[in-house]
Amino acid sequence: MKKVGILFLGMGMMFACTNVKESKEYKELEAERDSLLQLSSSANEEVAEMMSVISEVEENFNKIREAEKYLSTQSSQSGEMSQDTKTRINENFKMINEILQRNKAQLAELRSKYNSSNKQIALLKNTIERLNKEMEESAARVSELQSLLAERDSTIVKLSSDITALASEAEAQSATIQEQDKALHTAYYVFGTANELKDQKILSGGFLQPTKVMKDTFNKDYFIKIDIRDVTEIPLYAKKAKLWSTHPEGTYEFVKGPDGNLTFHITDTQRFWSLTKFLVIEVY
Repeated sequence: MKKVGILFLGMGMMFACTNVKESKEYKELEAERDSLLQLSSSANEEVAEMMSVISEVEENFNKIREAEKYLSTQSSQSGEMSQDTKTRINENFKMINEILQRNKAQLAELRSKYNSSNKQIALLKNTIERLNKEMEESAARVSELQSLLAERDSTIVKLSSDITALASEAEAQSATIQEQDKALHTAYYVFGTANELKDQKILSGGFLQPTKVMKDTFNKDYFIKIDIRDVTEIPLYAKKAKLWSTHPEGTYEFVKGPDGNLTFHITDTQRFWSLTKFLVIEVY
C-alpha cells in the first residue's frame, strides 16, 4: 500500500501541470496505480482464504492432541482392557487417521497456492512448513502409541501403515516446499564487455544492427546464481556500465565508488526481479 500512496502523491503533483491528464506520463502512472490497487485487493483475499484453511488445520491438530492424551493414558495402563475401552481406542485411531488425511489434502492445497502466489502470500511459508512438520511428528507419535497399545491387545485396529505413509508424505511435502522457496528466490546475473557477452550468445548485434539480449540462446552457465534476498549490490569493477536486461524503472541504480568504479545497487528487490530472473550488464 506504500507504493499506492506514492503513486497518489505523484499524481497530485502532476495535477498542477497544464493538460497533465492528457500526458503519456499521467496515463502510465494512473494505469500502474489501478494495477497495484487490484493486485493488493486480490492478495488480501487470497491471504484471508489461506488463513481460514490454516485455522481449520490447526484446530484439527488440537483434536488430534486431545485424542493422543487418551491413547497415551491407556498405553500406560496394565491389565485387561474392557470392550468399551477397546472400542473407544479404535474410534480414536480412526478419527486421527481421518483428520491426518484431511490435513494432508488441505496442506497440499496451501502448498499449491503458495507456489503460484505473490510475495505477500509467500510470507505464509513458515506457517505452512510448521504445519507440515507438526503433521509429520503427530503421525509418528500416533504410530508409536498404536504399537504400544497393540502389545496390550491384538484386537486394536492396525492403521500403522497408513499413518507411517502419511508421516513420510509430510516429510517429503516439507522438503518440496523448501525447494520451491529456494527456486522462488533464485536469480542469475552476468556482467562483461560487449565482446564477452556476445561470445556467450548473451548479447547480439553489431555494425548497423541494434544490440539486444538473446533470451533463448544465451549460455546460462556463464551467469552467477544468487539468492535475491541476500544480494542487492553487485560490484562491476568498471567505470562505465549499461543495463541490457529488462527491469522496472526506479528499482535500481549505478553507484560510483571512491575509486571511480561502479556498483549495481538493487533498491526494490520485489519489483526489480518481477519481469525476469536474469540480469545482464555490459561494462566498458
